[in-house]
Amino acid sequence: MVSQTTSIHKTAIISDGAKIAEDVEIGPYVVIGENVSIGRGTKIGPHAVIDGVTTIGENCNIFAGAAIGLPPQDLSYKDAPTGVIMGNNCTIREYVTIHRGSKDPMTLLGNNCFLMNYSHVAHDCKVGNNVIMANGTTLGGHVEVGDFTVFGGLVVFHQFVRIGRFNMVSGNSGTRVDLPPFALTDGRPLYVRGINVVGLRRAKIAANVRSAIKEAYRLLYRSDLNMANACARIEEEIEQFDEIKEIVNFIRGSKRGVARGNLGNSYDLSSEEDGRAD
Repeated sequence: MVSQTTSIHKTAIISDGAKIAEDVEIGPYVVIGENVSIGRGTKIGPHAVIDGVTTIGENCNIFAGAAIGLPPQDLSYKDAPTGVIMGNNCTIREYVTIHRGSKDPMTLLGNNCFLMNYSHVAHDCKVGNNVIMANGTTLGGHVEVGDFTVFGGLVVFHQFVRIGRFNMVSGNSGTRVDLPPFALTDGRPLYVRGINVVGLRRAKIAANVRSAIKEAYRLLYRSDLNMANACARIEEEIEQFDEIKEIVNFIRGSKRGVARGNLGNSYDLSSEEDGRAD
């Protein structure tokens, strides 16, 4: 079903079952599968391919050569009817690949995400809202990414890794373990280097909450406590804002372990440049 107000180039191939909403623009040589739904106002550039049981939200901008909803790179996949769900207002640049689910029904991408050239989101990933992935960012299967996370270019994540909200990840890096929320992470492998104060301020997180986050990370990464004891101290000594509970629950819920602090070459959590909470 194609809306009458949609613009489709004559070389595009649109399967009969595809649902194309109003004011969609589809460029030359685009291929859209029969189980695909495209939301209102979305633009799809030349040679893009969208397949699987895939839903693209409204006002997305998908550039040339992007491939969304193709089968996963998973030897156990047996042609299950899976796909991708993409939110609204996403920008998908040239040659990005987002694979359909393998064991979970859907790979998920939230609203207002910006995926730069050659980024890859593997099967069964769950990417939150307002996430930015710079060129060449690669997420292995089943990776979970929290809202407002920003990835530098050429970073690689092992399958099943979790990245907490408001994480700022340095480029040319990678990890096999989880990255906690509200952190600056850098190095290879990635270490926790400080608090993402700029991101928290932009999100209008209150100063007293930012100070509590800083104190929580001081106990986690600047004390002699192990993670379990540090979490217990955080619950005893720090006011239990939702963000503090989020940090503790994230760490206790980790199955792969949590990134360490690089004490040999670390930023000062209390310094004005990167750790000041006020």
